[in-house]
Amino acid sequence: MQPEASELIEQQGPLAAAIVVAHNQKSALERCLRALQASAVRERMEVIVVDSGSSDGSGRVDEEFEGITVLRLPRDFGRSRARNIGARTARADLLLFLDPRVELEPRAAGAMVEALTKDEGAAAAVPQFRTPDGRAVRCARKLPDSRTLKKASMGDGALPESDALEAIADWAFLLRRPVLKGMNGFEEKRFSEHWAELEVCWQIRNAGKRIVEAPEAQAVLHPPSGGERDETLLAADRVAGAAGFVAKHEGFFAGLLFRISCALSALFSGRIGLFSAILSGSRVDPT
Repeated sequence: MQPEASELIEQQGPLAAAIVVAHNQKSALERCLRALQASAVRERMEVIVVDSGSSDGSGRVDEEFEGITVLRLPRDFGRSRARNIGARTARADLLLFLDPRVELEPRAAGAMVEALTKDEGAAAAVPQFRTPDGRAVRCARKLPDSRTLKKASMGDGALPESDALEAIADWAFLLRRPVLKGMNGFEEKRFSEHWAELEVCWQIRNAGKRIVEAPEAQAVLHPPSGGERDETLLAADRVAGAAGFVAKHEGFFAGLLFRISCALSALFSGRIGLFSAILSGSRVDPT
């Protein structure tokens, strides 16, 4: 007698764990979860939602979607800590980190798993993205220098697109657990909401590994929505994370000068609130 599919899944263990961090993004989160529920590998995929202190019902999506785990945090501690909590909860060795804006096509998760597992030199895999109207969007980035990182941190947080897959926009990426374990997780002390993915990408390159794109994995990237976060706080958080990245790889004083340069740019452009927030070291996670 053949075992039931559920028994096979339990025997084999989960293939991957999808970890979605959300803060007041219920509509986007529901769309993201509907796509995951339709995945061709759903029966072998854990789905974990980490709700960062939402007030819009995001933390109750398990009432609508069966077979998912929701971890409810009492407040918004930032994406790095939330992702670490999700990763510690997951059983799978392949961790699929998703922004709620991302809608994966049914074959996408399986294609990413295949692309990653068949390439021993790969540490992470990403899908191909397009907008809802069909325009291709690249997630490939170069590891930025200080000037590029400052421009992104003081602007909208987006690094320039690149043909080089040294770094990524972290909308969706599949990561081998040993990579994260070797870093002791995402660095919460340096990165609260922003730029933790740069450190992951730096460590991947430093280890002689690479990030691969899975052409059979297709994903729709929807526009940002909701969140109810203060834009000044988010900008200060970007600067704090960027300064932490610069300090780690170029030295303490380089990081300090980066922070001062960003603060002065905010002051001279009349962004007094941001100037104060940068000087005070404000982050999404103040702990």
